[in-house]
Amino acid sequence: MRPGISLIEKFSIVCLLCTALYLIYLSFANVIDILSGKSGEPDNFIINFTLLLIGLCALWGGINLTRRTIVREQLIDTGFEKEIYTRLEPVLEEIAGTQVVINSIEERLNTMNLNIERLGKRSVELKIPGSDPAFGIDISQQISRFLRLVILINFSLILLIFLLNVWGSYAILAFIGLYSVWWLEITYDFHLLQRSSIWAWLFIPILVIPFTTIMGDIFYGNNIVIGCMGIGLVIYVSAYYTWCKYTIEGVLLFDLDNNINTSQLRHTAGKVLMAFPVIFILVLVLQIISVNVYNLAWLPEFSLDQLVLMCILSIFFFILSIKLRHKKKEKRAETI
Repeated sequence: MRPGISLIEKFSIVCLLCTALYLIYLSFANVIDILSGKSGEPDNFIINFTLLLIGLCALWGGINLTRRTIVREQLIDTGFEKEIYTRLEPVLEEIAGTQVVINSIEERLNTMNLNIERLGKRSVELKIPGSDPAFGIDISQQISRFLRLVILINFSLILLIFLLNVWGSYAILAFIGLYSVWWLEITYDFHLLQRSSIWAWLFIPILVIPFTTIMGDIFYGNNIVIGCMGIGLVIYVSAYYTWCKYTIEGVLLFDLDNNINTSQLRHTAGKVLMAFPVIFILVLVLQIISVNVYNLAWLPEFSLDQLVLMCILSIFFFILSIKLRHKKKEKRAETI
């Protein structure tokens, strides 16, 4: 830790200056009055003059001590930056680089352990007489997994057809529940419930679906909304499954990890998400103009609840966009 001026020393300097000014204030007027003949008490001249000299000396000493204190702190800071920090900088960079490598190795080990555990649960030991034990795929678990997927696909189609015929205010909750069930199935399949990053994938539909459902129903109607939610479900499931597969096995579908720059993808996604706050601001400005200045018949009327929800989601997208765009800079800094 760098040595510096303590709080007690600084307080002592302030007290010294205050005492010096107080002594000068008490004695200066009396000395001037005696020297000018206005005061008829020459006996107090020596005392007042002595107090005045003490005050002036204390003031000079306090100012000089303050100046030296400031110079000392500047020299300490300059010396630390030019000498100590210059010598420690290579060591600190080496420590930071080592920590990054350790974190990367730890993450890879955790991923490897999850992958081994997942393969162990999917395999079964085969005992063949006269030969060493072998391991194969557990057919019962594969059949159970296949049946779950078939049931989920049928359930998703039935729900979308039901909403197509019976549309109501509960549609938002139905869409969120449908996305959540698929999220739970994929998470359970890859055994990722202990990871905290998976919850971000669950919050994405919870935050996006209300905004898109309300806007789509206002502009295009419920039939278009249901179709878009079905397509969005396919995209969401594919993206989440790909992310889980990359997290556990370290590869993407169809060997896409050899052709895609993930940092560039994050940066592009951040730019796309930045469009949502811009759209909300534009809609809000047009709404204000339509109400107060012009009557824009083509612009739908938004309620206060809808505007508040759009504002909250726009703030979330803005923060997420900044995080994604800054991750590229952090990754580049770690690489350097």
